[in-house]
Amino acid sequence: MEDGDKPVQACRELSAPIQVDAADEFKDFAYIVSHDLAGPVRSIVGFSQLLTERLKASTTEEDKLHLELIIESGQKLNDMIQGLLAFSRLNTISRTPEPVDLEIILARCHMEVQAELDVTGGQLLYPPMPTVTADPTRMFTLFHALIDNAIRFRKHGIGPDVRVSVTECATSWDFSVEDNGIGIDPMFYDDVFRPLRKLHTDDAYPGVGMGLPLARKIVFQHGGNIWIEPSPLGGTALCFSLAKQV
Repeated sequence: MEDGDKPVQACRELSAPIQVDAADEFKDFAYIVSHDLAGPVRSIVGFSQLLTERLKASTTEEDKLHLELIIESGQKLNDMIQGLLAFSRLNTISRTPEPVDLEIILARCHMEVQAELDVTGGQLLYPPMPTVTADPTRMFTLFHALIDNAIRFRKHGIGPDVRVSVTECATSWDFSVEDNGIGIDPMFYDDVFRPLRKLHTDDAYPGVGMGLPLARKIVFQHGGNIWIEPSPLGGTALCFSLAKQV
């Protein structure tokens, strides 16, 4: 080993990605159904909002509440549909893998979540990142989904502390996105990777349950695995590997 060279650490063996049955991932069926539902749902929300404006002066408080519930439910359904569409689109052929500077990807993610960090008094920290062979668009989706999750599932009254780490292994790069949030009970480690699976009510933590399924799909497409560990920060550590040769 020459002076200045960094030793390559011994990491967990990179096993073959888990093969997920097509029925579990919706694939073409989910895309078609979601696409066909999107139009009617937008109409329901749009016309309900129009009625709300027209009847603002004459409607009763009870009618206003009913209209608000219709709009809220329609918007939630639309979010679920868009999540399913994004998940189904991952079944299409991705771009040819190319060198992707993850330093740039993390900087973009940081810009996207900076407003939320400012409001909550949180921080996002990450070390110098490597260049990997991957689909750049999907790398952004992957890191953004995990960072967004870490910020959203924070403890009330405590600013989110999100830290990304990376370790070079012989055949892969191992990453971890750690937080000081509410954590995940180990009995639900598998459940959270299922599309639309939520562990909390919308009142407590809004969302449609598609962030981690999207992340898992992208990791598998890049020859890696994804798993959950307790975080030294007190919350959750979302760990994943990306094969050096896709």
